[in-house]
Amino acid sequence: MRHSYLIDGYNLIHALGMIQRNLAPGGLEASRRRLLDFLAESFGNNASSVTIVFDAKHAPPGVQRTQSHHGLHILFAPRNQSADDLIETLIDAETNPSELTVISNDQRLQNAAHREKAHAWSHEDLLDFLEKRQAAAPPAAAADEKSDLMSPEEMRRWLKEFEPLERDPELKEFFDLDRFED
Repeated sequence: MRHSYLIDGYNLIHALGMIQRNLAPGGLEASRRRLLDFLAESFGNNASSVTIVFDAKHAPPGVQRTQSHHGLHILFAPRNQSADDLIETLIDAETNPSELTVISNDQRLQNAAHREKAHAWSHEDLLDFLEKRQAAAPPAAAADEKSDLMSPEEMRRWLKEFEPLERDPELKEFFDLDRFED
């Protein structure tokens, strides 16, 4: 059986700094798309083993609850359920939890993964994994073509650089997911 990855989408968007403080219309959707592009490129041929879960309260109007993006599986939690609730349900339903990695800095989800004997990674663990994977990959055929996405190493460096900001009480509003409610 192939290993699968279950990602807490908005948690990762915030941790990687892929969201602006004052979002313009369409800003959250652009942040989601940037995250999905990053993950699709990073996982490459294994993108189909990745599921990203987002809260529905942040979904654009009319968006289908289940989507795909360059092989990635995208789920929007039902309006009466949080992404964390849906992720816990998916962890519980996993028939082979030893082949599942849950990616979130949320302690609740990390505990749920451990309870079911699944792997639990922080965002830092994900970036380390992607960096090692990139280093082991053969060079791309079109090496002269630059990607406008950050490498996992760059992303990890920026994440470490801005990590103290998440604990700054004056910036608490920036890291408050509920401020994006409709």
